[in-house]
Amino acid sequence: MSTVPRLGIGVLSWHGYDSLDATLSSYRDGRLYDHADEVIVFLPEITDRGREVCRRHGVPFAGSAANLGILGGFKALATAMQAERVILLENDYRQIEPPAVVGPVLAAATADMDAGEADFVRLRHRRKPGLPWQGPKVARYFPPDDAPAGVRAAARLRRLVRPDKASRLIGTTPYLFDDADRRFPAAVGRTATGNFVVGSRHLPWSNNPTLIDRRFFLTGIIAEAEQRVGRRMVNGFPTIEIELNGGWWRNRNLRIGISVDGLFSQIRMGDRGY
Repeated sequence: MSTVPRLGIGVLSWHGYDSLDATLSSYRDGRLYDHADEVIVFLPEITDRGREVCRRHGVPFAGSAANLGILGGFKALATAMQAERVILLENDYRQIEPPAVVGPVLAAATADMDAGEADFVRLRHRRKPGLPWQGPKVARYFPPDDAPAGVRAAARLRRLVRPDKASRLIGTTPYLFDDADRRFPAAVGRTATGNFVVGSRHLPWSNNPTLIDRRFFLTGIIAEAEQRVGRRMVNGFPTIEIELNGGWWRNRNLRIGISVDGLFSQIRMGDRGY
């Protein structure tokens, strides 16, 4: 009788093989695979170079002849997996924490989900998120305490003039402030493990490294995004982020965990491919 894998690690890589090579090296050196029952790389518009990188790292892979875009690529990746819970990553999210940190971070995220305190947990590094990153945009609304008086006054005015915009950005403040839960208690909380938790009213869906139940990702994220595909695309394809991030998402009251430490930083080598 076969056993369903408990935790899977899935990486999406449409070209961007220099980034993929460095990323897979970081997972190997950081002993990330020690914590997973399943590992797979999915290669849309698969090439010999992509196959070579995966084989050299000894990582199982699947692929498609066509470019599937971001939404289609993540759907194909999750569909190719079997694990109950998965960490979904793009090819430029490199592990920057040492092996000793991985277990506690994953254990805390798992405990938050098991306890029902978080529906899924972001694992992007909180202090070193990498680039591109929207932190500077958020800081225009929620600047640091030592910002010049004029900057802080301008931020207050922005929050006053655009309260809905400020509400949508406030969920990102745990990446800016270690005490975001104290500063913004109505929007930011803490779980029993110490991780942050924010409602979907204040934090959009993002294709950041995320620990999530695979079935929920396919039926609650991908399926909903597919129903909301409109004219806005990236390279002619839907992205998940564009489709989900509207009133429907904000009214879902999903609980989004944010790892207090995190594991992965976005470090792009050349073009990721999107």
